[in-house]
Amino acid sequence: MKKKVINDGESIGNAVKFKALDVVILILILTAVIGVYFRYNILDTITGSKNLKEYVISYEINNVQYKTKDYLSIGDTVYYNNGEELGTLIAADKNVTQAITHKPTVINYVPNGSTIAKELSYPDNTRIDASGRLQCKGSYSSDSGFLHNGNSPISVGDIISVNTELVTVQIKVTNISAVE
Repeated sequence: MKKKVINDGESIGNAVKFKALDVVILILILTAVIGVYFRYNILDTITGSKNLKEYVISYEINNVQYKTKDYLSIGDTVYYNNGEELGTLIAADKNVTQAITHKPTVINYVPNGSTIAKELSYPDNTRIDASGRLQCKGSYSSDSGFLHNGNSPISVGDIISVNTELVTVQIKVTNISAVE
């Protein structure tokens, strides 16, 4: 390229020229930056997921095979049946290192010819009742209660069908508390 010469003999370097391709690239970069900002700031504020806090959901699992306890481990991810993540299993109690605690299942039955219900306990290594906890994100308000991920309501007493990588069970929510 030739240098332009000014009247007094000094030369000027090549002038910067924007072409159509340069403008298109700048517009694409600007659009990408705005898109990232929108995704991580404005959209999170609109959907309510920006102000989520950690919560612990305590649950019970009733009358399941005794081997079920072997398929639930601390750190396992728990999913709703539709594939949406619910949370992560944590220790069933602050004093134990297992994901669930368990005891033999006890059922009530009425023997033939009697009007009094009796309790029947399953023998070891057959059926168990278990309890545990999982940690998840959500929000709480007095109007809407607890909302998992800011949009799915969960209440004490709800029975939810969930699964991990190894097992599918129905849990009964017994408590929901914020992580301190």
